[in-house]
Amino acid sequence: MARRRRALAGVVLVTACVIGALAAGVGASVPALATVTLGWLVARSLLGRARRAEAGSRGEAEVAAALHRVRAAAVVHGARPLGRRGDVDVVVLGPMAAAIEVKRATGRVRWHADGSVWVGGRQLPGRPLRQAVAQAAAVRRSLHLTLSVDAILCVTGMRQRPRLARLESSDVWITSARHLRKVLRRLPRHMNRRTARAAAVSLEDASSHAAAP
Repeated sequence: MARRRRALAGVVLVTACVIGALAAGVGASVPALATVTLGWLVARSLLGRARRAEAGSRGEAEVAAALHRVRAAAVVHGARPLGRRGDVDVVVLGPMAAAIEVKRATGRVRWHADGSVWVGGRQLPGRPLRQAVAQAAAVRRSLHLTLSVDAILCVTGMRQRPRLARLESSDVWITSARHLRKVLRRLPRHMNRRTARAAAVSLEDASSHAAAP
C-alpha cells in the first residue's frame, strides 16, 4: 500500500506539472500555477500517508519480533476482556502477565499524571496510560487472577530507553518496540506454562463471545 501511494504521488505531481506547462503555454498562468500547487499538495499528502504506513508496518514487525524472542508461553492478540467496549492489542502470559497497548508513532515521548502522552509535538488521542492500566485490570478480572497484570504502553518508535510512569492508580511501563523484550523480561514471574496456556484459552474464548453478533 505504501509503495502504491508513493507511485501515485509521482503520477499526480508529473501530471499536474504537464497540465500546468500546457496551460502556461497558452497564456493561462494563474490556472497553471493553481494546478501545479494542487498537484504538489496532493502528492505531499500521499507521501505522508505512505511514510506513516511504512512506519506502522515496521513497528508491527518489531513488536512481533520482540514477542517471538521472549518465548512466552502464550500470546493473545486483540483480546476483548472489556467485551464490545474495546480490545487489548497484545496480552503476554507465562511466566509474566502483561497487557500491551501499542501506539504507532516515532519520536521522544513525554507524559503527564492524567495519562496523556505526547510523541514529539503531537498528543496521542485519549489517555493512553490510563487506557493501558484499565486494560491490564480487565485482563486480570477476566481471568479471575489473584496476581497482578502489568500494564505496558509500547510506542513503537520511542527514541528513549524504557521508562516507568507512575500514576495514582498503577504504574505503566513505556517502551519502544525495540526495547519491549527487555521490559517483558524484567517483569515479575507469576505463571508456569500450563497455567499461562489455560489462561490464554480462557481469554480467547471470552474474546470470541464478545465479538460474536
